[in-house]
Amino acid sequence: MRICLDLDGVICQLRLENQLYEELLPVDGAIEKIKALKDNGHYIIIHTARRMKTHNANVSKVIADIGKITLDWLEKYEIQYDEILFGKPWAEIYIDDNALRFDSWG
Repeated sequence: MRICLDLDGVICQLRLENQLYEELLPVDGAIEKIKALKDNGHYIIIHTARRMKTHNANVSKVIADIGKITLDWLEKYEIQYDEILFGKPWAEIYIDDNALRFDSWG
């Protein structure tokens, strides 16, 4: 199964004002649950809207600004994934017929 996970608020904690992305911690249970999904043969896609608002939806600028930091963070915490997609449109509300509301990994 292909499973698409949002990065901020699902895999890592939401960033506070003036906090660096490098300082974020994983959401409790995220590392273990994602590893279990991979171990069970699922294809994991991470998507993120990081800096999309700041850079007016210019994905090239987003990747240049935050790409390496994001990839380094995923490597640091050994988050297993198959793809990462930068450029998730920034919005206050997302409506999707295939979405599941995330509250916790518990």
